[in-house]
Amino acid sequence: MTITLITTVPGLHLQSPSLSIITSPTTLVRSWNSPQSPAFPDLSPTLPLPTPVSSTFQHGVSTKSTKSTSRVTPRIPPELFLDIISFLAVPDTPTITDIYDQQSNLAEICNCSLVSRFWLYAARDHLWRYVRLGGGRRGNDFLELLQHYKHESTLPSFVPHVKHLFIRESRGSLSWDPKWLNAGLPTLADSLVNLHSLEAERITWEYLSSKSRDAFMKGFKGVRKLALRVCEFKTTQDMIRVIGEFENVEALALDRVRCVWDDMPADSEVFVSRTDNRAIPKPPRKLRELAMRGAHTRHVLKWIRAAMKHDEGRVTVQVLRLGALGVKSAPAVGNFLKMLGASLKELHLGFDAAFIGDGDEIVSHINLSHNNVLKEMHVYGLIIPSLPPPDASDLDPPPSPPQLTPLTTLLDGVRAPLRALSLALHPADLHALSSMDFEGLAHVLDGRSWTTLEDVQVVVANEDDGRMGRIVNQRLDRLFKRGVLRVDVGFDDREIVMI
Repeated sequence: MTITLITTVPGLHLQSPSLSIITSPTTLVRSWNSPQSPAFPDLSPTLPLPTPVSSTFQHGVSTKSTKSTSRVTPRIPPELFLDIISFLAVPDTPTITDIYDQQSNLAEICNCSLVSRFWLYAARDHLWRYVRLGGGRRGNDFLELLQHYKHESTLPSFVPHVKHLFIRESRGSLSWDPKWLNAGLPTLADSLVNLHSLEAERITWEYLSSKSRDAFMKGFKGVRKLALRVCEFKTTQDMIRVIGEFENVEALALDRVRCVWDDMPADSEVFVSRTDNRAIPKPPRKLRELAMRGAHTRHVLKWIRAAMKHDEGRVTVQVLRLGALGVKSAPAVGNFLKMLGASLKELHLGFDAAFIGDGDEIVSHINLSHNNVLKEMHVYGLIIPSLPPPDASDLDPPPSPPQLTPLTTLLDGVRAPLRALSLALHPADLHALSSMDFEGLAHVLDGRSWTTLEDVQVVVANEDDGRMGRIVNQRLDRLFKRGVLRVDVGFDDREIVMI
């Protein structure tokens, strides 16, 4: 007679209640350094063992054999467990809320990392994929962590898992005070070599040391997505030279980037090779998506257009996002759209309050008939002001002229087989929405070139009891009957400048 002792599996107490299915007791193969797959070590888990009757041990009586027989269980492929963890992770293109708010699943992913070494390695890909450093304290702590893993720790580093980096300079009491980012940029650029996207905010280029500038341009040179937000350069050429160093950038976003001096030359012949240090570099040759708002739009578009003119096929922008369009930038936008021609697939246009009075002049420079393969078009910032009250002394007041007629003119120039269209309306009240040029808009959208529409979204950014949505459905009844019209009433949380 023998007594068999069955104990619980180590690490069972680390399981999260919400993950009881995927964190059941497992038997792991003890081989961390696998020559077959250095990226994902051969720590393939097996199927769960049966739960023991007792939490401590159970007695079994056997009269046939004095040797215990081991149970062979099938092994679960590692990629299956990666898929399981990916259900808890944020999407590939998340918003800031998806990653950093309290409703995210970072706590659950941390629990996964405590199960075993394999789960640790698999969870790290999601735990460290997005790194956001928005202040001096967090930034300095992260720098210390990088130094610890580089010089002291014997564990595999998390650095290869960092793919997306957001950095923001702290303001400090005075603008010229030492900033954490100025001192930390060399370390960040030297350590984070697998970055896919970089987003920098509140950086004043003039206040960075030469060492930090070189680290920023050379260390992060391989990123595919670059976003500069609320940054400041001394001259326009300084901004363009920095952007030109990122040759592999496929998506570029410039949001409220300020240049103190405008030193862009009038002659486009200065856009030559990099051999001359005084010359302006060419834009990234792989650029496919461009987003700008309040960032010297006309100068950047002129820079890219000059390069496209001298080197056909170098830049082929397929997605264009332009916000805060005004009278000054409208001619440059029109010329740029004409040069893009059939390469443009998706267009986002955002207007500010000046569109109320200057809409006709702005639209007169934009002709979308050249973009004949456009698939999606999205228009933002269509403000509809309140109409003046009628004159009480006038017994037969004339009808008020329709508003937003420039929008009708803009859409009337589309010749491409659009599949998706969205309009963001900001009416002051119900009467203002009723005064919109729905008749002209419906006439345009009923044309032959708009028969390919599959989704028309109208966002009415205003609080309402349901009447505003009904007005849009009634005025665009043909689209509603086709089943392609979607009306959303409420806050418009879509971002025009995003990559």
